[in-house]
Amino acid sequence: MCFTLTLVVLPALCWAAGPMAGSVKSVSGEVTVQRGTQTMPCTEGMHLFENDVLRSGADGQAGIILSDGTRVSIGPKTELGIEKFLFDPAAGQFGLIMRLARGVLAYVSGRIAQFSPQSVQVETPVGSIGLRGTEFAITLDPRGN
Repeated sequence: MCFTLTLVVLPALCWAAGPMAGSVKSVSGEVTVQRGTQTMPCTEGMHLFENDVLRSGADGQAGIILSDGTRVSIGPKTELGIEKFLFDPAAGQFGLIMRLARGVLAYVSGRIAQFSPQSVQVETPVGSIGLRGTEFAITLDPRGN
C-alpha cells in the first residue's frame, strides 16, 4: 500500500513566524492588512504581527490592542506599519516601533512604555516621536496641509 501525505499551508500564516504583536478589536469600513506580499481584509479578532501594515480607506477605522496592553486607533485614509514589537519582561527586552505614513492615529501606552519608555517610537515621514507620556493623537497629511 502507498499513502500520500498532502501538506497544506495557508499563505497568511506563513508570514506569522514571529510572536503575535496584538489583535484587531474593532473595524469598520474598508481596512486591509498587508503581511509580506499578501493583502487581506482586516477583521475583528485578527492577529497582527511585526511588519504588518494596516491601511484604511476613506470610510475605514480600526482599533487594535497590542499584547502589552497598548491601544491604537486609526482613522480614515491611514497607513500604519508595526515595524517592531518586542515584549519579553522576563528577559528585560522591550521595543515598539510603529511607522505612520499618513492619516490619523490615537495611541494609549501599554506596559512597554511603562517599563522602558525609550523603547517606544512612532516614526513619520517628517520625524520620529519618542513616547515619554501615556497618550497622544496625531494627524499626518502627506501633502503638508
